[in-house]
Amino acid sequence: MRIRATAGRLAPRTLAGRLALGGIAWIGAWAVALLLAFNVLLANVLAAQVDDALRARAQAVAATVQFDDGELNSVGEGNDEALDAGTSIYLGAELVEGAPLSAELRQDLLQVGEITQDSERYGPVRHLAYPITENGRQIGTIVVSSDIGLRNRTVQLIAVTSLAFIVLTLVFTFFALRATIVRALNPVRAMGEQAASWSEHDLEQRFDPGSGPLELRELSTTLNGLLERIAAALRHERNFTAELSHELRTPLAHLHAEVDLLSPHEPLGAEAVEHLLTSIRRLEGLVETALVPARIVRDAAVGLGRVGDALEGLRAPAASAARLVVDGDLDIVLAVESDIARRALNPLLENAFRYAVQEVRIEITGGGGRAMIAVSDDGGGLDPLDAERVFAPGFRADPADGHPGAGLGLALTRRICRSAGGDVRAHVIDGRTVFTLTLPSLGTVRKSSGSPP
Repeated sequence: MRIRATAGRLAPRTLAGRLALGGIAWIGAWAVALLLAFNVLLANVLAAQVDDALRARAQAVAATVQFDDGELNSVGEGNDEALDAGTSIYLGAELVEGAPLSAELRQDLLQVGEITQDSERYGPVRHLAYPITENGRQIGTIVVSSDIGLRNRTVQLIAVTSLAFIVLTLVFTFFALRATIVRALNPVRAMGEQAASWSEHDLEQRFDPGSGPLELRELSTTLNGLLERIAAALRHERNFTAELSHELRTPLAHLHAEVDLLSPHEPLGAEAVEHLLTSIRRLEGLVETALVPARIVRDAAVGLGRVGDALEGLRAPAASAARLVVDGDLDIVLAVESDIARRALNPLLENAFRYAVQEVRIEITGGGGRAMIAVSDDGGGLDPLDAERVFAPGFRADPADGHPGAGLGLALTRRICRSAGGDVRAHVIDGRTVFTLTLPSLGTVRKSSGSPP
């Protein structure tokens, strides 16, 4: 944990630094691998050169040595110089010429064919044992040696120098790569700052999607879409707030009017009390309906409710001569609470009874994880061209119909349905105005016999 925390503190805090560090890590890994391979190859090449020189000396000595019946017969002239250079001749395990070897070297080199061995007794020395044969068998060994300290120092110097060169190159490359990435990301940083500024002060501004490299053009398109969604959301919220406040003015005005008509010396009549309660209930209903979408998003949990429970309590208003007919499967279980479905249906029923002549019909069907609740009336008051416009906040198909509302009910219905994962559409079918409300469903679950819908 402590090591991880330390690594986190040492890690670059900027994207450019992290990208540069990542690039340097890959370059460093390849450089270290190449350095190791180069030094291993160099060491092998130098060792092979030393072995070739030792073998040549041993062969030269072997050419001047003569044996007869396993006995040393003579050593040719000129061999003394080779012996003084570190050459020993053994017949079996017996030294016949040159400097004696240590017991360990004798054990490793004598009578084992051609072999090399390094020792550190008097410094780094490499020995080569060359066999002396007679009649196909080894009868003696010529051991030649050479100081390899210079070779080892050369290998080490080259390794240290190349490692220092790689470190300096990586440091320089890191800062150069980081500067390059910073310059490459400057347009992205500038676009981000510009988008943040526009989102606060001027949402109508947009980036040019046709300028700059391909990546910046794609980023411009993405940021433009984001700014457009933000602007649309703000416009919608402003319109919704304005229309909701306008809609609330009507019951508030009724309350003020009723209160102004009250006399402190006269008792409050039953009709006046009923008017006050009606205005209060309407005001409460508007506020609750307006808050339903926000409550769905906030809770983020799926409620359950039967269609029959959502329709419970829905009746034709006393002022309407039309009757209410309900048909379909009332046992379909919605994946939303019954109260939410009821509040989405209320504006549809109010609208239907406002225009109905004889009948308002509710038909329930289900399938594919969806429940369809169709509310229709026989008034034929919807122009097919207005089938989508009726859901716009504030839209009134007939402003002179005497209805005191501000055209917010259907907009609230769509807002509730979409917040719950459904939708609502309007159609004109066979002269009837049909609003089809779609909500997520879990299918049909029958209640016990005798239970009311």
